[in-house]
Amino acid sequence: MDCKVICMSNIPPQNPYQQPVTFAVPQMQSQMPPQKDQTLAIVALITGILSPTLGLLCCMFIPLSLVALITGLLGMQKVSKGTGEGYGMALTGVILGGGTLLLYGAVFAFFFFSAQSDFNDINFDF
Repeated sequence: MDCKVICMSNIPPQNPYQQPVTFAVPQMQSQMPPQKDQTLAIVALITGILSPTLGLLCCMFIPLSLVALITGLLGMQKVSKGTGEGYGMALTGVILGGGTLLLYGAVFAFFFFSAQSDFNDINFDF
């Protein structure tokens, strides 16, 4: 009778002195530094531009100017710490927001005090 060895697997026999075959997933190494955030500077610029234009039409100059001032100052602070970008945009937002607040504040103060002085000149004698 003929004895044959039946191989149960399709894997060829390995050399015991050979390294096993392994596959490693390549790791992505970031060559670029992390991007600096400029969100506050962009918000300051947009609200600074909208405060004199849309603010007068909708009487929203006070909140828009305050948002432009606060986000602009916070954006400038981030840039000085080195964690942000957009110093020019933040500065422009601060200038536009502060200028709008001062300009419209002066105009409304003028109308308020001039209307008050006209009210005092009225004689109520009947």
